[in-house]
Amino acid sequence: MTVFGYFVLAVALFSLYIAYRIFEKISKQRNDVKGDAGLLEKSAVLFFICLLTVGLNSLTAVLSYTFFWEKAYRAVNENKYEAVVVGYKKETVKNQNFRNSTYDTKVVYFPEVKYTDSEGKEVIKTVDITGNQPLAIGQQLKITDGGSKDSANSIELDWIFLIFGGVFTGATTFFASLLATYSTKLTFKRRLTLSSYITGIMVLINIMGVILIYLKQ
Repeated sequence: MTVFGYFVLAVALFSLYIAYRIFEKISKQRNDVKGDAGLLEKSAVLFFICLLTVGLNSLTAVLSYTFFWEKAYRAVNENKYEAVVVGYKKETVKNQNFRNSTYDTKVVYFPEVKYTDSEGKEVIKTVDITGNQPLAIGQQLKITDGGSKDSANSIELDWIFLIFGGVFTGATTFFASLLATYSTKLTFKRRLTLSSYITGIMVLINIMGVILIYLKQ
């Protein structure tokens, strides 16, 4: 299993633990008022809490890891190269249309670049960025690569994407923290304050990742 695989597994297990703690608190409060619930009701509540907790934590952690932490780590630890776009890898993805419950098909393009590595060897690799339109053949990209990865790491910063990603991960961090702290004895006001602090820390970590990528340029 890869590092990313272990990371996802850790997030999932932690989320399930938090979900069970929340379920225990809700069950206790429910039992004090209405008595013990049936097995079907308990299962439905536990499933919904697990789904919500795993979903929020996965959005927060996986997106931050993919778009900020891993890219910053690779930018710092790998060699920088000036690469030239020589082609692209085309993939078809399906997005669900919630208005009519159908799936829309969309084609995305991953650029393939050529560069000369530190040993003087010519390398062709796919870059870890994608778009609805392929990049122009011959366009230059700044990348880092350590040789052991299947794809090169782009250090070209898309500020609009980074701002949107930062705001989105900040929002998911806040709600994930607010949900997780429900299992504690903190008041709602204290939970709001603590969630705000955790969100601030996450945003700062992601900003530091962007700064490291920018400095590598």
